Amino acid sequence: MQVEDALLRADELEVTAAFLAAQQQPSGEILWSENGKSDPWDHIHAAMGLAALGRIDAAKAAYRYLASIQEPSGAWAAERVGGVVTRVSQESNHAAYIATGLWHLQSAAPDVDFLAELWPTVERAIDWIAELQLPSGAIAWAAKHGKVWRSPLLTGSSSIHGSLVCAIRIAERLGHERPSWRRARQKLAHVLRHDLDVFMNTDLPEKPGRYSMDWYYPVLGGALRSGAARARLLDPELVPAFIEEGVGCRCVRDQPWHTVAETCELVLALDAAGLHERAKDVLGWTRSQRTENGAYWTGATHPEGIIFPEGEQTTWTASAVIIATDALRGESATSSFFRELDGGDLEHLEHNASRGQRPQRAPYGEVPTSPAE
Repeated sequence: MQVEDALLRADELEVTAAFLAAQQQPSGEILWSENGKSDPWDHIHAAMGLAALGRIDAAKAAYRYLASIQEPSGAWAAERVGGVVTRVSQESNHAAYIATGLWHLQSAAPDVDFLAELWPTVERAIDWIAELQLPSGAIAWAAKHGKVWRSPLLTGSSSIHGSLVCAIRIAERLGHERPSWRRARQKLAHVLRHDLDVFMNTDLPEKPGRYSMDWYYPVLGGALRSGAARARLLDPELVPAFIEEGVGCRCVRDQPWHTVAETCELVLALDAAGLHERAKDVLGWTRSQRTENGAYWTGATHPEGIIFPEGEQTTWTASAVIIATDALRGESATSSFFRELDGGDLEHLEHNASRGQRPQRAPYGEVPTSPAE
């Protein structure tokens, strides 16, 4: 596929944005799909897709909605259907992602007044995250009825790293000092760069490594960059475990199910690592899952081509395509967003990379479902 075919045209992007907007409720909530459920992380990711294409008022409505349903702890219930909480557990990466979404919106359309309006929401969320940090530096996964599940997820902690970077930038923009957030980010960065065994030595019934997100999220969340990032993304064991050339990125290494969202997140990680041409090639593989209404099938099996889940077209999948396309086009204020998620302290990491030291990676395994299940 030619590079120009990999990147959606402006008119194609607008059709996809219209699909996203159609799933946003009058309250500002963005559903997975028509009459479907919502969760905080995917709601925010969908709002980022809207912001990337200039639908700023819709994105602001999404964040105001989140502020209106924030729990006293600073977190959010994991899932809602029809406005009613259906999973009461509160997941740490969900809470932290509000900072990522708001800083992305600030990049798209600077508005310090809106940042100030949402500052109390961000502050409560990130203070809760700081409370969940374990002695290792990793972040505990979730809480339910006030009881913390004191195990970290590799993907979740990696996502939180990027969110802490964004939270610190929001605080700086508003003139607030939050040294505790800086310390939390630095400790988390250290464990993600130097001691992934921490994520293996937990009470989780299944260990990290089966899901492709565990492979690329340390890069996507900004903990790894440059040589260290490329070493991870080009690992000769991990690439064939998760990639089917010309098809996409597998969700899990032992199933022939290739998903658009994971493929697009991998694209963002590749781009952040400086592997731009490879990122364009991989993004082009998602076109086969595009539908006439601008949406995307969540995923399909290979080589059978069976759509799974059957008939599912989700907002967060469509938004992942928008955000990845935006990054590779390089034309907007948000195109460099994920490339800039490092915390500005990579000198030691790059020194190690230059000496041929590769970051540790977790052995294969699997992460479980939420403790609320």
